[in-house]
Amino acid sequence: MALTTLFARRPAVLDTATWTPDGTTVVQRYRGAVGEREGAIVLVYTADGDRGTSSFATACLGCTYRAVKSSHSSRLAEKEAADLANTHAASCRAMDRGIPAAPDDDQAAQIVRARLQSLRMGGTNRHYVYLSDFHADRVDLQRPADFIKMKMLRLVQDEPDFLVARPTTSGTGTQFLVLPHPPRN
Repeated sequence: MALTTLFARRPAVLDTATWTPDGTTVVQRYRGAVGEREGAIVLVYTADGDRGTSSFATACLGCTYRAVKSSHSSRLAEKEAADLANTHAASCRAMDRGIPAAPDDDQAAQIVRARLQSLRMGGTNRHYVYLSDFHADRVDLQRPADFIKMKMLRLVQDEPDFLVARPTTSGTGTQFLVLPHPPRN
């Protein structure tokens, strides 16, 4: 047996109390309590944005709770997200499930497509797509903005009746639009 295998270091186990999903910046963490035991971590985070100002989201690592908007706002400011996360942590009884498994690229592409499909539902108008539209998915997606953009460009090629791309009005980027369902004959 070689000495390198005998003394090889095992990778450090990631801790939900310090974990940051790829593509996000975690700005606050709250821990729930389940009786005498520590409960799940609730993250307050922002992600790569494309609107000039940051918007925030919250996600519980013990249950399915996600928040990207409040009842009176379409985007969360940091204080609003922190208030929602704190309220959730105080009432959530879920145990910490650990860090969610990162999806493979095909599963991550399906998360992107599902979010775009949800933007298409219930509307007869085109919907401009922003990176902030993916905030609720970032903990599960665990991918940076470039991955999302790449998958959207692929959908533009594969499904031009679903998603289109065009240059931004400033000419320095690409703007994506989810198209409404085609009219039925």
